[in-house]
This record gives sequence, C-alpha cells and structure tokens, in this order.
Amino acid sequence: MVKPAYDKVLILALATPVLVLTVLLARSPSKGSGEGVTPQFWAERRAAARIEARLTHPEADRHRPRMSSGGCPVPPEPIPLKELARLEEAGDWGGIAAAYALQGEWNQAASFLERMPASPNRDTDLAAVHLARGAHEKALRLLDAVLAIHPKHPQALWNRALVLQEMGLAMKAAETYEEVAALNEPGWGREAHAHALTLRDETLERARKWQGARDATLALLGDEKAPLPLELARQHPGVVRQHFYEVVRAAPSKERALALLPLAQELDRLQGGSALGDYVRRVAARDFARRGPLARGYAELVRGQMTGLDAVRQQARSLGEGDLFLGTLLLTKATHGPNLEEARTEVGRHPDPWLNLLMERELARKEVAEGTWWKAEQRIFSALQRCREGAFSARCVDLELRLAMLYIDLQRLSEAEQHARTAWTWARQLREWNLEFTALETLVHASRSRNDFASARAYVEEWAARGGRMNDCYWTHANLAHIYYLDAKLDAARREVDAAAACQNAKLDPMFAATVVELARTRLGPRDAELLKRSLAGVDKSVYVMPGDISYARYLEGRFMLEQDRAKGEALLRQTIDETKKLPRSDMLAREAWALSHSTLISEAGRAGDFPRALALMVEQLDTPAPKSCSMGLSVHGERTVVVVQGPEGQVRGYYDDRRQESFSRISSAHLIPDSLRQVLKGCARVDVFAWPPVLGRTDLLPPEIAWSFRLGRGARAQAAQATAPAPQQRLVVSSVEAPSLLQLPRLPAWTPPPDPEPTPMQVLTGSEATPSRVLASMRAATEIEIHAHGLVDPTISDSSLVVLSPEGDGRYALTADAVREQKLSGSPLVFLAACSAGRTTTSAAYEPFSLPAAFIDAGARAVLASTVDIPDAAGRFFDGVRRRIREGAAPAVALRDERVKWLEKDARASWTRHILLIETGE
Repeated sequence: MVKPAYDKVLILALATPVLVLTVLLARSPSKGSGEGVTPQFWAERRAAARIEARLTHPEADRHRPRMSSGGCPVPPEPIPLKELARLEEAGDWGGIAAAYALQGEWNQAASFLERMPASPNRDTDLAAVHLARGAHEKALRLLDAVLAIHPKHPQALWNRALVLQEMGLAMKAAETYEEVAALNEPGWGREAHAHALTLRDETLERARKWQGARDATLALLGDEKAPLPLELARQHPGVVRQHFYEVVRAAPSKERALALLPLAQELDRLQGGSALGDYVRRVAARDFARRGPLARGYAELVRGQMTGLDAVRQQARSLGEGDLFLGTLLLTKATHGPNLEEARTEVGRHPDPWLNLLMERELARKEVAEGTWWKAEQRIFSALQRCREGAFSARCVDLELRLAMLYIDLQRLSEAEQHARTAWTWARQLREWNLEFTALETLVHASRSRNDFASARAYVEEWAARGGRMNDCYWTHANLAHIYYLDAKLDAARREVDAAAACQNAKLDPMFAATVVELARTRLGPRDAELLKRSLAGVDKSVYVMPGDISYARYLEGRFMLEQDRAKGEALLRQTIDETKKLPRSDMLAREAWALSHSTLISEAGRAGDFPRALALMVEQLDTPAPKSCSMGLSVHGERTVVVVQGPEGQVRGYYDDRRQESFSRISSAHLIPDSLRQVLKGCARVDVFAWPPVLGRTDLLPPEIAWSFRLGRGARAQAAQATAPAPQQRLVVSSVEAPSLLQLPRLPAWTPPPDPEPTPMQVLTGSEATPSRVLASMRAATEIEIHAHGLVDPTISDSSLVVLSPEGDGRYALTADAVREQKLSGSPLVFLAACSAGRTTTSAAYEPFSLPAAFIDAGARAVLASTVDIPDAAGRFFDGVRRRIREGAAPAVALRDERVKWLEKDARASWTRHILLIETGE
C-alpha cells in the first residue's frame, strides 16, 4: 500500500513536483540518512553519476570509479518519486539534495540545501553546487570555513582540491588531494593520490621545459659550441624569442651573429614575418671592431654583472648601436621618462611586431601616468587585437596583465580579474612559466582588492607551492598576513607576520608595517616596535620620497604609539591630519593617511566612551555642519565599530564594539546598530547619517519606512562656487548613448520625455552627442541632471562605478568620479543617476568616498540619488516620482522614502527601491 505522502506527490507530480516536495519537506526537519529507501535507488544514482564532487550523504559518498564512455552524454533517468517520498517521510532533506546532485541537477539540489540549517556537511554539499556553477569564490569560502573547524573533513578536502584544480592552482590542489589520500578511505584515497601525482608532475614538467628552453637560449651567450635550440623554439617560442634578442645583441663577431640565423629563421617561420632574420643580418653587417667589445660588455650585463651598465649604455648611444642601447633600457626596465622616446625611436627604425607590442605597453604606462587612462585602455585593446591576429601569444599575455593592472588602479575590479584570469589561463596553455607567476601576483591583488579573501589566499599559496620567484619567503607570508588581517582572522595574521619577519633577508615594507600596527591593538608582539622601525627606515625627507610617504609613515607611528602612550599617539595623528590637508588631493597615500588618522581617532573616542567627540570627529572628517538633532554617525575601522545617535531633543547615545570577527564586507549593515539606539531616533521626521567608507554607500542602515540620507560636505572650491547668486533653472537629460563596441553592452531603451510641457528649460544629449566632454560641459550650469546609461562595476562586490557614455574622438567614453570631481557645478544641481549600480562605492579604499555620487557632491551638487544595484527599465518612472515630490516641496530624503513606500506597497518585486542611495550636502 502506498504511503499518503506518496499519493500527494503522485497526484501533482506532472504539474509542480519541486513545489510539492518543498511544501512536504517543510513539515519535518532533516533526521535520516536514506531510511526506508531501497539500496537499488542509491546504487542506480551512483552508477549514473557524472559528477566529480563528493557529497556528505553516506549513500551518495560511496566511491564510484568514473570512466569515460567515449560517447555522447545520455540524459539521466527521472528520479523515482516513490523513493523521494520515502526520503521525505524520513526527514532526509540532505538525501533528496544528494539524489538530485548525483544526477547533476544542481538547481534542484540547491533548493533543498538552502532550506537546511548551516552545518559542515550542508556547507560542503552547497560548495559542490557552487563548484558546478563555476562560483569558485563562494565554494572556497564555504569549504575554508568547514576546514577551519574540521581540518580532516574528507568531502570538504576533496571538494576544495577540485575547486583549486578548476582555478588552475595545480600545486595547491595536489597538496590537498594528498591530504585526502592520507585519510586512507577505500577508493577515494587511491584516486586522490593519483590526482595529486598527475597534477604535480604536469606542473613541474611544464616548469622544467620552460627553464630548459630559457637556459638553452642563454647558453648561446658564451658558448659558441652550444647547439641552437630549434626544437625547444618550436615548443616554447615565447621564452626563446624573448632571450634570443639578448643573444644577438651580445654576439661578439659577424660569424657568431650569422651562426644564429637558423634559429632566427625558425622563430620567424613560427611567428610570421622576417623581423628576426633581418635583425641578425643587420647586426652581422656592423663594424665589430667597434661593436665587439661593447657586445661583450652587454653579455656581462645579461649575466647579472650590472656594474658596467652606465658605460655600456653611453657607449651604445655614442657609437650608434641602437639595439644595444635599447637592450640596456629593457634589461633595467628603464623605458620611461626621457628614455621612452629614445626607445620608441629605435624600435620604429626597423619593424618588429614583438618589440612594437612591447613599446605599446610602455606607452600605455606613460598615458596612465599622465591621467589619460582611456587612451591607455584603447591602446592596449588595439595592441591585443593585433597580437591575437599574429602569433605572439606571450606578448598577448603580457598585454592582458597590463590591462588588468590598469583596471585595478581604476577600481574596475571585475574587469581586472577577468583579464587576469584570461592571462593566467593563457600563460598555462602556452607553458610560459614566468608569466604564470606574474598572473598569480596580479590575481592576488585583484581578488584582495575586491574582498575575495579565500581566492587571494589560494593564489598566494599556489605561488608559494611553486617555489615563488627565488623562493621569496617574505612575499608569501607578508601577503598572507595582510589578507588574514583584512579578513578579520587576526590570530592567523599574527602568525604570518612573525613568519615574514623571520624570513632571511626580509625587506619589510609599508604594507607589512600597516598589518603590524593594526595587530598591535589586540595581538602585540615583543618585536613589533623594532619591525615597525625597520619597515619605515627608508622613509625620510630625502628628495626621493614623496610627501605622502612621510605622512603615511607618521600615521603608522601614531597608530602604533596609541597602545603605548595614548596622548603621544593622538598628537601624531592630529599632526598627520594637519599636514595632509596642505598636500594635493592627488597624493593618494597622503589622503589615505588623513582618512585613517581620522578613523583611528574616532575609534579611540568610542573606546573611551566619549561619543560626543566621536560624532564631532565624524562631522569634521566629512566636512559638513554639525547636527543638532536626529542624526546618526557610524565608523568601521578594522574590527572596531562606533555608532553614535542624536535624538529629537539632541540627546547623544553611543555604542562601541571591538569584537567583530568577520570582514565588514560580508555582513549586513543593519546589524551594526543596536535596537536601543534605534529607539533614540523615534520621533525624527528624517535622519542625517554621517559615515565614511566602508559604511558610506550602504543602503541597509535603516528600514525603508524611515526617511534618511547620507551627509557629505562639499570641497572648498565647490563651496566657493555656490557663493554666487542662484542659477536659473535648467534641466539636463542624458540618454540613448552609443556605448563602445568593445564593452559589448546591450542598447538601453530610449528615454521618453514627459507628455506635459516641462516648466524648466531642458537640454537633452543623446546618441553621439552624449560624450563625456559635452556632458561635463552641460552639467556646469544645470540645476537638475538626469543620466540614463550603463554603469560599470563588479557584479558580486560593491565597487566604485563609472557611467558609460558615447566615445570621444580619442576613445574616451567614461564619466568617472575623478572627472566629475574636477567640475564646478554652479547650479547646485539635484542629480539622478538612473544607471545600473551607479551609486556603488569601492570597498577597497577607506581613504576616499570613491563613487560618482560623492564626486557630484564634491563638485557642487546639493543632492544625488543613485542605485547601488542593477535596476529595471521602470526605474525612470521611480526617479520621476521622486523628482515631482521634491519639486512640490518635499525634502529629498522624505520624497525618496514616500515614493519607495508607494512602490513597495504596490509591487513586492520593487525591492530594488530599497537600494537607492541618497547623499546630500550639510547645507
């Protein structure tokens, strides 16, 4: 007789089987492990399984050899509903999830796992889901948390090895498989050991072959009998060509140069053209009575004897041996400043695609230094296109990495990581071992910057497992220390700091010093004062040190001194603030020292219970008038949180917490504010919020039914611009932009003007007219600005944004925070950024409110509304509603609250309205 639960499933199975199961499963908690299910059910599931991940359900985790059938994949048989009903009766939610997972139906598996309470087994299985979806970051984070508690959890170890393998981190994956093998589980141990051997051998063999090709090429420098590495050139054309230039430059005679011609011709055949053959012939035609001694001196430079560098460089220049002069610049990475034009001239004399691509990279560096980053971006994209059309793949990897570094500087971290991963994959496919290290270092920087700490650690560990560059002990431990600190894992950070300091010949740097001073608050080491002194020893007032370097060093000294002598520490921090105010805003290190000194003093006031002073410091940092009532100040610095509220009568209450053990990037802001402090704000018509990054830009601080906004002061230049008479009303609308094709963005719906005549004169910029220069020029006198365009940000982490406009003649297309900040908005406009995620603020730089809304305020806007999430096409109507309410006299915060409540009451899908950011000036 069939059980009642099965009857219900069978009746509705053809309609909504997942929904029915979900309802049934909601009745009882998970309590079984396949109880009542036939052994054949699990045997069939395991036999048909095509997944590599391990699952924690005992029946699903029996070892199953996986062999390729050599045929097309066969769709799995439907799971018998009778057996699912029995699992439901047993309360075995994990069993149902495992059954679906074995069939590769990951969405179904996830729907049940996500309804289960968090546990090591649940999280391990959920990590398998993320792995199948390619969400390596989420999978690693879950597995690392499980293994931190249960280091020998077999399924978690196996799945982590799989994730690392999928990320290309073969050496670390091999280590993790060996940990599984050490558990001696039947079947799994043998398979894990085999995986480890394969991954390690393949990786080390790639390293050996790359090193062999490099050594064989460089052997031609001093041994005329050394064979030409023709076969190695076919296998590793990138590294052979890179060092072949050195061999030709160092050829001491015509005969030796001509002896290299077969290798040049082979490389030309492999990579196209005749550049190398032509180069060898040109060198062979030189006067070696003059060139010979110089070439021998150059050979010594290549071997590392750099004491004669200046002499070789000057002789090469005076004798007209341009290729040798260029070589000295490339050897010392000195292709910048005045040397760049000389290098460019030399490369331009004789067409060589390899060297031309190298010069494109250097010219892009120059354009970035000059602030014309969009030119650098276009240059690198164009060079990449030419590179891919040719056969110079190693140079292409180098350009991908250069683009990734540019995007890291611009805080476009999603794009940075995308290009770094492309370079990482490409370098491995090409077996370019040295470029693999550079790609790993870039991935460390990109993932750490966007708070993906699990991936950042994995990249560092892979770098170390490969032996690093010259076994750099310090680089590994210093980077791990900083990552652990940022991830609020302070004990681990302390261990890595001590390990880094113990490394032989460790060259301590400011990043290391910053980690030391932050740990000194809770985990002071006996040698920390000495380590700080060593780290800052190179920072003095010599002409080679920027003012920001000195300011940052003083901040670190003051921050450290707080734990020993509070008065002296605070005095140093105040001195840092006063000095950095006088420095250019473009000095980012000085700006960081200024901001961190403020945040440290705020935290100290909170620790002392002096909440009025803490609020006053927050207001000072934001350069805005002091509030008298109905305000809230929040500061997050490291693991410390300070919250101060001011009630309707001006009463001040505060809260200080230094116990947070998780990175702020992964917690809800609503949890920062105790209920007792929320009660103090009762009776406030609206609330002014004072917060610096990383809190500034969060939209979940207060419930949607409360009218509130962030307050931010204007810069001195913008304030002076507001002193003039009120500007005449003028509305600017930007829409229907023509985004560059390289971004591959969909066309947005056209903006439709309102049916009724506008009382305010309106300028509309559309299509090719909506360029950054025209938009910026039109903004200056506008009193209302509305922009409908794409925003570019990281899709998974809150990052700084830019708005994509139509490209200029020179390729510039982005409306960035930097460009907006430089304007003088004399109309004191109300700004609506109706662009997806245009309000997102970077999480990686606590020294600056790095976002478009903050930049508009700094330039002179009175209020800015922007979304911090992707928004639907209907968002235009929402912004119109807010604007109408403001025109009718409502305060911006009240108008935003009222329109939001209206939309939420009408449609539950309008939850995106909760993420509309409002920043106002304090005037």
